Amino acid sequence: MSINLFSLPYPVTFVIRYPERWPELFQSSETLILDPSSLHGRIQTNEDCWILLTYLHLKRKHINVSISDRFIPGEICVVSSLELGIKDRTFNSFVVGCRSDGFQPPLCDLTVVQNKICIDSKTDVFIPHWPQPGIIPRLKERGNTIENIVFKGDEINLYESFRSPEFKQELEKLGVTLRINGKLENQPVMWHDYSTDDLVLAVRDLTEEDALVKPASKLVNAWIAGVPALLGPEPAFGEQRKSELDYIKVTTPEAVFEAVKLLKSQPELYQKMIANGQKRAEDFTTEKMIQRWYELLAGPVADGYKHWLKRNQVSRMAEFSIRSIQHKMAGRKAVHNRLHGYRPISGTHT
Repeated sequence: MSINLFSLPYPVTFVIRYPERWPELFQSSETLILDPSSLHGRIQTNEDCWILLTYLHLKRKHINVSISDRFIPGEICVVSSLELGIKDRTFNSFVVGCRSDGFQPPLCDLTVVQNKICIDSKTDVFIPHWPQPGIIPRLKERGNTIENIVFKGDEINLYESFRSPEFKQELEKLGVTLRINGKLENQPVMWHDYSTDDLVLAVRDLTEEDALVKPASKLVNAWIAGVPALLGPEPAFGEQRKSELDYIKVTTPEAVFEAVKLLKSQPELYQKMIANGQKRAEDFTTEKMIQRWYELLAGPVADGYKHWLKRNQVSRMAEFSIRSIQHKMAGRKAVHNRLHGYRPISGTHT
């Protein structure tokens, strides 16, 4: 279903810090609007996911947004906060930061977070991560076949017990093969292709604090692709869970084996999970995501920008100095939390 949108109250610039990844957008004399669904092999970084995709989706709806490799003084600028630093001296712009799985960025005037758990203040707004572009769904003719279980991501991010030879051997006894779709040198990523995948697996041994900032992307993508998921206890997954049909929670290899046996013995349950996922995916269509972004930019962002315009240069610079100190402290705390803390999967403290 198509949506009708109007121009935003104020123009918005999406800031790309690595324009060399998208030269066609910066070297053409005319504005080039790429089709996001064709970019599945190139979308890999947080900036790609949050800045480039959002810009392209909104621009294709003829909304008054633009793209730049620098901050525009006096205007609304949207940037990946992972690429935002004190040296950018952004006090002359109203900065909307996309936090992704980074730390809370005090340098931003408003922050987009990818799960509701990360809403810490009135300047935090939740918008889900964009689905993987160009998803190729599971082939319907596979029916109830369960032969391939896939982890969509770099192998190092799958907990070691789930990529061990012993785990793979036990799966093979059940007639199932483990696939890992990671980044391979000089080859496009295959995170979008679920055509012959029968189950999605995602278990990461994160610290509790680090897990709080992760998105529910692997679950949402699985829903869209029509592939039931076996997932670890990450808060973002639990946040989306409405029924046992949404996904099967696993923390050990043994739990995976039991889930495979269950779904093989109860094909009707397998089909119910597929149907349920397709229903849940309706909340994450491209059209609904575009609507969320439009409402954010036309509402909270525009309101914040109007207030920001009333402030003088001295006031903005003074606040920037305070925020710079807070930004440094937040970054250091996030690094510590990523490396140190309790890890529920392995049951260890680091």
